[in-house]
Amino acid sequence: MRAAVLREAGRLAIEVLDVPEPGPGEIRVQVRATGVCHTDLTVVEGKMPVPRPVVLGHEGAGVVDAVGAGVADLSVGDHVVLTITPGCGVCRQCQLGALGLCEVAAPHMIDGRLSYGQQRLTKGAERINHFALQSSFAEYAVVDRRAAVKVPDDVPFDIACLTACGVSTGFGAAVVRAGVEAGETVLVIGAGGVGLAAVLGAVTAGAARVIVADRSAAACQLAEDLGATDSIVVDEDTNLVSRVRALTRGTGGGGLGGGGGGVDVAIDAVGTGGTAAAAFNALRRGGRAVVVGVADPRATVSVPLYHLIDQRVLTGSTNGSIRPQVDIPRILDLYRAGRLPLDRLVTRRYPLEDIGQAMAELGVKPGRAVITF
Repeated sequence: MRAAVLREAGRLAIEVLDVPEPGPGEIRVQVRATGVCHTDLTVVEGKMPVPRPVVLGHEGAGVVDAVGAGVADLSVGDHVVLTITPGCGVCRQCQLGALGLCEVAAPHMIDGRLSYGQQRLTKGAERINHFALQSSFAEYAVVDRRAAVKVPDDVPFDIACLTACGVSTGFGAAVVRAGVEAGETVLVIGAGGVGLAAVLGAVTAGAARVIVADRSAAACQLAEDLGATDSIVVDEDTNLVSRVRALTRGTGGGGLGGGGGGVDVAIDAVGTGGTAAAAFNALRRGGRAVVVGVADPRATVSVPLYHLIDQRVLTGSTNGSIRPQVDIPRILDLYRAGRLPLDRLVTRRYPLEDIGQAMAELGVKPGRAVITF
């Protein structure tokens, strides 16, 4: 099978690997589409430590091609999305509903293995590492059964794949983790794929005002087309917190917290120390900020102590804190009902051979890129 293999930082190449075989409790999926996420680029650039050689890709969707022993609820021919937060279902975190923090699967996200520590990718005698429990920059992917979410056959694969990570992360950050309520004011920092999904989530939840900040005017325009009410094109001289407070002064952030300005919810879809601090400092008293971006996994953030005394909340989220088997079908049902225009997020499609170009255009062109097979 063809796969995009990273052997050294900065060099992603198409190679021919062995078609993997599913073990007990696993399935093999013929990948039909996979999103191109900034996290993959972070690995390519060497900013996230993963064992190499590795097949990247973590937003896969496709058709079940084979099932391992013990898999009784999926069949060959089923359409599935490959989630990055499968969960074991029985550890303390899973029992609390935090599948993204699963004590069994989560430790293997970047250690080159699947959910239970197994490896299935080879090139002859050479072992190839997995990424994010799936490795979907390939024609086939073997995953634990819990990592596959069955989806309706009428959802295009290039739309369904977005819910594996990016859409789930942004939508879930707004709707699940932050719990945006009708009438609230929301700030979204970063209008890439995750940020745009957060905009859609906030709009769907009934936010009265959605402010988007990004360096790209085109990305801000796309966010407004998707329902954002205000946008701020930022540069190195922009004081984002001041701009947001000026926009919300007199409202108290949706009318819920006095007249000093600030938003009820802020979502950082970029993930640097500066953007996380800006999200937190732009809150009204009692507001909540959710960090979901990972542009710099090594960054730290400092916040004023008195803002904590004001009961402002700074937290994060893995994959939007979703329950994949519940929330991915929920998101796709909204799409099928015409209430969530996920198709407008996809602005570029490439064959696997053009993965390098797709990576190079991340953050340069608005919207989402998808690899199709």
